Amino acid sequence: MTEKELKRLSRADLLEMLITQSKKIRQLEDKMEQAENKLHSRQIAIDEAGSIAEASLALNGVFDAAQAAGQQYLENIQRLSLYQEAVCAQMEQSCQEEVLQRLTETEKRCTAMETETKVKCAEMIAKAKAESRAYWDEVENRLENFCQEYTELRELLYVINTKVRMRTT
Repeated sequence: MTEKELKRLSRADLLEMLITQSKKIRQLEDKMEQAENKLHSRQIAIDEAGSIAEASLALNGVFDAAQAAGQQYLENIQRLSLYQEAVCAQMEQSCQEEVLQRLTETEKRCTAMETETKVKCAEMIAKAKAESRAYWDEVENRLENFCQEYTELRELLYVINTKVRMRTT
């Protein structure tokens, strides 16, 4: 399997491969143990090999195959581990960049909203001051008119009273 194909596999597939490799290693270890047991009990398959020399060469082949399978298993584990670390580092960097970008956008929006709110508040204050001034001017005018009318009314009453007194006298 090429490295490109390994990169395309999911974690589950990679774990399945690792499990399969470990099962193969266990099988090879079992075969090796069986071969060692046969060696110790001197029941090496001389019938198949024909001689002790040929049997030892056959056993060496089994040991070499087990050693190669174990080495390949370890290399696969190391390669997959490095690949996973690289993927995780890339994802972490991508997330950090996205968070930084969103934080910057949020700060810009907050600044714009704050500026807009300040402008609206200033407009509302100016409008309130203008309305308050207009209302006060109107009240002031009414009071002045009332005072002026009251003064005129008083003068008129004074004149009427004076005339009435003059007539009665």
